[in-house]
Amino acid sequence: MLNKESEKTMGGGKVLTVSIAGYNISSTLEECLSHFTRCRNLSNLEVIIVDDGSSDNTAELASKYVDKRPDVFKLIKKANGGWGSTINSGIQVASGTYFKQLDGDDYYDEDNLDRFISFLDKCRADIVITPFCHYEESTGAITRYAGIDSDFISESEIPIEELPDLYPPAMHSVAVRTSILKENNITITEHCFYTDVEFVLKSLNYANTVQFYDLPIYYYRLGRDGQSMSIAGVQKHYKDHEKMVLGMWKYINEKSTSELKKKIMSARVKAATMYMYKFFMALSHTRKHKEELRDFDIKLRKVAPDYYNCDYGLPVRFFRKHNFAFYGLISTIKNRQDRKQEVFLYER
Repeated sequence: MLNKESEKTMGGGKVLTVSIAGYNISSTLEECLSHFTRCRNLSNLEVIIVDDGSSDNTAELASKYVDKRPDVFKLIKKANGGWGSTINSGIQVASGTYFKQLDGDDYYDEDNLDRFISFLDKCRADIVITPFCHYEESTGAITRYAGIDSDFISESEIPIEELPDLYPPAMHSVAVRTSILKENNITITEHCFYTDVEFVLKSLNYANTVQFYDLPIYYYRLGRDGQSMSIAGVQKHYKDHEKMVLGMWKYINEKSTSELKKKIMSARVKAATMYMYKFFMALSHTRKHKEELRDFDIKLRKVAPDYYNCDYGLPVRFFRKHNFAFYGLISTIKNRQDRKQEVFLYER
């Protein structure tokens, strides 16, 4: 096993590997990669563009950057396997001390990335958590700053055991020590949406220490057609979300490395379970969807009995009490209430 000092010499001393998920992203890839070229710490970066079976010229655009700086940029061309497969491919070839993900229609702030690389070069924590920003595609305006609890900011790494209230961060926030991923053979489900939750929780499960960094690195684009958390995306891929939720409950029960890790991971999957019920209420309320909802509820009771009776809201309690009768009516009322109260469940 590599120790944390010897890892610094891996891959010619690269500090950070960034794995970019790319599927038909030719319209945004130039913007994404150009931010890296303005980074003063570029030589300490390894940027892996994983072309996930694109039918456009994603690979051709990526090759231009590889040709200019082969010491920094790498291109993997592979058959389509979904977001998880790009993570798996990136982990396999990653040589940086830390590993971080980026979708090819988003970008990193180069100034903050410069500072972050210098920070990581001296860091010893297993996972580093940073804020991230949402921005509107049409205007470029920052719409949300997803910050870090000020109580967690520290100049040194903290054992996870000392953070009993730690809530798993979003995928956009995490940089993971690459050896954690490699030595524990962490792989992510392929051909499935919503597996960013899986990546974060599996990483946390094998991490022992956490450190926080207070500048946002990741800028996440809102408003792009086809995003998995748009209403249209949910209606198309809700079964993938169900697969992820049930799969992670099974993983937690079978693979948790400690009771504290189990508690931390369960809190995140409980929230995803809540969203699963809300996803069903965003569908077209057909008999098929009603049966699928009932089937999900039965499966949840089997794989997560300790969390089955958590409070998932009044509609879920009503459904269970009345054998999922009035599914269409209750779902319609709930969605109208959310819109009236401006409760935006999904990205817009």
